[in-house]
Amino acid sequence: MEPLPPGFRRLTRGPVELIVDDDLWPALSGLPLLEADGMDRVFTSARAGASGRASTALLEIPGADERLVLRRLRHGGLLGPLLRGAFLGLKRPIRELSVTARLRAAGAPVPRPALVAGRHLLGPLWSAVVATVFEPGSVDALAFLQSAPEPARLLQACEAIGLAVRRFHDAGGRHGDLHVKNVLVRETGSSIEALVIDLDKARVTPGLAPGERMSQLMRLFRSLLKRDVVSKVGLRGCARFFGAYCGDDRLLRQALWSRIDREMRRVALHSWHYPTGAPPRSR
Repeated sequence: MEPLPPGFRRLTRGPVELIVDDDLWPALSGLPLLEADGMDRVFTSARAGASGRASTALLEIPGADERLVLRRLRHGGLLGPLLRGAFLGLKRPIRELSVTARLRAAGAPVPRPALVAGRHLLGPLWSAVVATVFEPGSVDALAFLQSAPEPARLLQACEAIGLAVRRFHDAGGRHGDLHVKNVLVRETGSSIEALVIDLDKARVTPGLAPGERMSQLMRLFRSLLKRDVVSKVGLRGCARFFGAYCGDDRLLRQALWSRIDREMRRVALHSWHYPTGAPPRSR
């Protein structure tokens, strides 16, 4: 049985297994989360969330100020249409819950994990829902870029994202799919902060090497190309992000920059199916 992070409890009733934050359970206990069709009913009554491979919903917690973002787990890749939401047990979603809790405790800018709800389907197969506490006032970075922010706000956001990803990596975070929609941007008055979300397949790897860091940064960069928003960021935005990520660490900057030609050749190899090619860069 997969171990739980500190502060979570496991509840089982019939075909349903629920792993939930102890502090949130009193407010959530009135919902039908332990009933066989309970999560389907909760999803139906909740407000639809962001679009993507997996459906999401925004759930109001009765009598509480906080809300939850619910996400159904779905397979991607070639087997996605066949397997859809059927998984071999609940190891994967519980691991995501544990990784998120561990990274948050280490100071990484990630959402607060709330629960995993699983339902036994047939044999070893389960369906699962993962929930985190909703981050009010936030939008994903793609939506932020598409809102055409003025240059000063754009550069401030690029810096905030660079700082957030650096903190995520310094805490040992290795994201499974770091792309522009898996970063949230939140403006509060004159300040902007960023968070890293959707930690499915993420791992905690203390002492993340420069090569792995650069691979993650370039995955984020390629997502800008794939969604045709790299021109909105521009060279100044990329430079502001990279400068914020490296900070005063000259050795890290040199180690990352020494890999840029190799990474840009990789971008060129795959960019034939992107809406636009890679922008020019300067040293």
